[in-house]
Amino acid sequence: MFYNGANCDIYIGKGAGKKLLNDMRNASKSIKIVSPYLSPFLISELISFRERRLNVELITTDNIEDFYGSYERNIHKLIIQNREIDNDAVRKREKWKDIVRKLTYIGFGLLATLIGVAYFLVDIRVAVFGLVPIVIIFLIIRLYKNKIRSKRIYSYWYSQLFPFKVYMSPDTTDLSDTFIHGKIYLIDDQIASLGSLNFTGSGTKHNYETRIRTTDPNAIKEIKQELNQLMHYADLPERDIQFWGRQLYKEPIN
Repeated sequence: MFYNGANCDIYIGKGAGKKLLNDMRNASKSIKIVSPYLSPFLISELISFRERRLNVELITTDNIEDFYGSYERNIHKLIIQNREIDNDAVRKREKWKDIVRKLTYIGFGLLATLIGVAYFLVDIRVAVFGLVPIVIIFLIIRLYKNKIRSKRIYSYWYSQLFPFKVYMSPDTTDLSDTFIHGKIYLIDDQIASLGSLNFTGSGTKHNYETRIRTTDPNAIKEIKQELNQLMHYADLPERDIQFWGRQLYKEPIN
């Protein structure tokens, strides 16, 4: 995209990020972000914006700095695990459990009877032959317990806390040589900021950064279209949310 002649303000230095955050915290409708890198506390900011019922959109890359860290990792907060129950499987599993209970009662009942008979008759052959059906019963019990353990009654799928795209970088795929390195912030579809700072703690607090801020209507229109293209129509490889969800969450089957 190329746009010429926009009116804008220029920010250079450590204060560039602070002023950007002030604009974002004063948003009343929407916040849209393109940043290849993220920090946990700023993801928390986005979550708080979402809780204020702002429309939030995020475009980032799979170079998320703390993806392989602790439970408090960025992507974990943005992906919601949804679970569905297979009611037919539940009923079948409960039926098998009932069979196991009944067979257990029968097995121990037969064992107690066998011990009593063998004791009074003092005949080892009674014990040997009497054990055969008991062993068969407990083998059947074991079979059913294995079926119960392996029966899947839950299935899982994953959704996003708010719309976001995670594009794959050339470091992680051979499918593209394009790295989404731009940093764009669009607030309420009225204020746009572009520059060097990532949506990270160092970018918004400590680094010497450059940023331009514009409210020029024509420039805003062009930037909004570019973000829409990147969010919905970019022909670039992206991380699958279902795949990441399975990596992040446990999926017990029953």
